[in-house]
Amino acid sequence: MSKHFVKNIKIWFSSRKLKQKVRYLFLTIIGGYLILFTIIFMVFIKRSMIDYTLESNYNTMVSIGNNLNSELNTISSMGQLMMADGNISDYLRGDSSKGARYTQKAITSIYDITNAFNYISSVYLYRNDGNYINTSNGITVVNKDVMKEISWYQDIIDAKGGYVLKVNGGGAFYRKSGDTIISFIRIVNDMETQEPIGLMVINLTEDILAGTYKDITSKNKQFYYYDSSLKPVKKFDNMDKLSKITITEDTYNQITIGTFGYEKVLSYYRIPNTPFIIAGIEEMSYLRIIPAQASWIMAALIIITVFSMILIGIFISVSITSPIERLVQSMDVAKEGWLKRVSLKLPDDEIGHLKDSYNNMLVAINRLINELIEKEKSMQKAELDVLQEQVKPHFLYNTLDTIAYLALEDSPDTVYDAIETLGNFYRRFLSKGSSEISIQDEINIVKDYLKLQKLRYEDIFEDKYELQDDLLKIQIPKLILQPLVENSLYHGIRLKGEKGIIKISVFSSSNLLHIVVYDSGIGMNEEQLSQIMLDNNKSFGFKGTMERIQYYYGREDVFEIKSEEGLYTQVDIKIPL
Repeated sequence: MSKHFVKNIKIWFSSRKLKQKVRYLFLTIIGGYLILFTIIFMVFIKRSMIDYTLESNYNTMVSIGNNLNSELNTISSMGQLMMADGNISDYLRGDSSKGARYTQKAITSIYDITNAFNYISSVYLYRNDGNYINTSNGITVVNKDVMKEISWYQDIIDAKGGYVLKVNGGGAFYRKSGDTIISFIRIVNDMETQEPIGLMVINLTEDILAGTYKDITSKNKQFYYYDSSLKPVKKFDNMDKLSKITITEDTYNQITIGTFGYEKVLSYYRIPNTPFIIAGIEEMSYLRIIPAQASWIMAALIIITVFSMILIGIFISVSITSPIERLVQSMDVAKEGWLKRVSLKLPDDEIGHLKDSYNNMLVAINRLINELIEKEKSMQKAELDVLQEQVKPHFLYNTLDTIAYLALEDSPDTVYDAIETLGNFYRRFLSKGSSEISIQDEINIVKDYLKLQKLRYEDIFEDKYELQDDLLKIQIPKLILQPLVENSLYHGIRLKGEKGIIKISVFSSSNLLHIVVYDSGIGMNEEQLSQIMLDNNKSFGFKGTMERIQYYYGREDVFEIKSEEGLYTQVDIKIPL
């Protein structure tokens, strides 16, 4: 009898709708509602702990930044003491009237002042005539070539007497021991005339950075410094963990990583008025704040939860997951590019109805897809044909104009040579009707074109070629270089009014084929670069050429333009190998 009863229950349950099945199952495991209390309990603990840790972390970061700025202000005060010192001022002015020992007096003054301050590695004072004095704790190497670079000196000038911080002096200073130094650099002005009389460089040990957080660091909380180029000032063990947070232009950011109960807060803070970024890792352990009795209760709730989830999982697997998986597997044939009807025996519930609706939809979708594919093919072919036709008459018009000019100005032999060159051009261009051409033939087309233009414009340009031989047989869309070369000549070289260079390079890098057209013409400004792909642009077929390449290779990033007004323009066509 019991077997018969169980069988009837199974028949009754299997005939219910999916929503009813779920409802009845949850009524049998009412104890599962305890999970809700567990979740609420843990969520509140987690949220409170995270909120507290994030706020505390932020305040700690700001405090470290304030500590660093406080130390730097102290160093700035030390620098002002040195600038106000009479012996140092006499040396920087080169005032030999103060006696033969004024250099030694200046060095003595540096020692007297710096001995009262921490973290001083070395001090350099440069006069305007290039002479300098220095004091140092340890061996400090100076790279004078770096200090002569305008880019190194410019931001110091821009500070207008204020200080500039550079890690290892921006490459100008480094310790022979390999330790990092922080260079505090400023222009020294005469106290009376306020005219620059020298340069002060105070090199600080990296301990000045570590000192800003030494009283805050613990086993569960570590901090590290990065410079403005996002390089760690000193290598550390947790670099792989900190790499999970991306340092952006934002002043401050935080993320949490890790598993429940042992999460970590990763954060960074751009310290104001410095080139430094402080990054930190702080561990959170909920187990430290949960009493032992509460832990046992939570463990019991977890066991109940796991058991309940197993029951629910079995039910979902049998009644929902398995039928859906079989339905999805049948639907996966759509990935092959064709939608086929699903033939499965499924229960008479929502999933079975979904299968029927899906099959009814397939016929209409397949028909619509076929229509769209044919329409798209026709539109794309017509678009490509139009783009190519735009190129042909444009080039022919300019070439015939050149030959007409030669007929009036030069000998018949020159005209014959021009016509023969034009014939060679179109023989390669037509390529037996093919839309593709080898790079070698494309280069030959450009050479023929430039040969014609040299007959007309004589010595206003020189063409150069840097070609990687093993790439020249690769097939590319026909006539993509000639419009770019024509733009280089007409919109670059000619308008500059002096002899220029047109250079074509072919090489490979990072699985990309690069075809580069460079000219030393008038270049373009930012506004002209932003307008280059617009329909109203006056360049010869540039937009059409780039669209052809994009369509041919099915990707947008097929070119890159670099230009500097008055110097050059470079178009780099990037084709996947």
